Amino acid sequence: MEVLRGSVPYTEGTVVALGNFDGLHVAHMTIIRNGIEYAKEHNLKSGILLFDVNTKDLTSGGVELITPIEAKIELLGREKPDFVFMRKFDQEFMQKSPDEFARYLSEILKVRAVCCGYDYSFGYKAMGDVELLKTLGKKYGFEVLVTDVIKIDNTVVSSTYIRDLIREGDMEKAELFLGRRFCVEGIVVKGFQNGTKMGIPTANVAYDKHMAIPKKGVYAGITYVHGKRLKCVINVGDNPTFGARKVTIESHILDFEDNIYGEYIRVSFAKRLRGDIKFDSVDELIKQINKDIETARGMDL
Repeated sequence: MEVLRGSVPYTEGTVVALGNFDGLHVAHMTIIRNGIEYAKEHNLKSGILLFDVNTKDLTSGGVELITPIEAKIELLGREKPDFVFMRKFDQEFMQKSPDEFARYLSEILKVRAVCCGYDYSFGYKAMGDVELLKTLGKKYGFEVLVTDVIKIDNTVVSSTYIRDLIREGDMEKAELFLGRRFCVEGIVVKGFQNGTKMGIPTANVAYDKHMAIPKKGVYAGITYVHGKRLKCVINVGDNPTFGARKVTIESHILDFEDNIYGEYIRVSFAKRLRGDIKFDSVDELIKQINKDIETARGMDL
């Protein structure tokens, strides 16, 4: 898979998936896979149009990230499209009319078909909808393939709903709608060192400040480090027993003693074990953490 910027080196035509793809959830991946399959059937190149920021960052004050750009590229690479086209979403591009956007798809991306969701909107102030895109497709010579609404348990799959699940700490349902576990990733940095002092060291993740953050509490999950998949207990909170105020995400990796300060790790959330509790003593906190560790150790993660 090529990651392209500026132009597309194909003349034989492409099939491009369109959308914000802010979560790369089950519905987004269905749109993308439909495009890849159509391209194979019609001997065309398959691609995804990605913007360097979520379009809502400029149009409606921004949203919390579910999947950072680096993780998106990795996930898309597993689907084996021919390319991802990275486009800067700036004021100039944002002001393109629906007709100008459709012409851009035709002239720059060389599309012969585009794939999108039933509620896709485009162009200046999102004035274009799927029906207009079909009309413009006829004008500029490309087909429009529309993926219908996708529901799980009678609930529409959407990034907004998944953000709500993450905020509620319902990681199992978030996994169902995402099609994978929710992850937070970043460099391991030094924190308050409270875990180390208690004999239960943690990896403090310097996560993107724009990320959606799970509800405060303790979770069982997996930390990916040095190419290994390791069970862990994750604390999300402000360490009330120690009177801290900053919300941190810290992973205690089971049976792991390596020094990983400065390493880039990924922490995936499987299940919320309990809330963020203020204990009367450090000894009580240590006792509870050890219980959490044994609970996670016995889980099929």
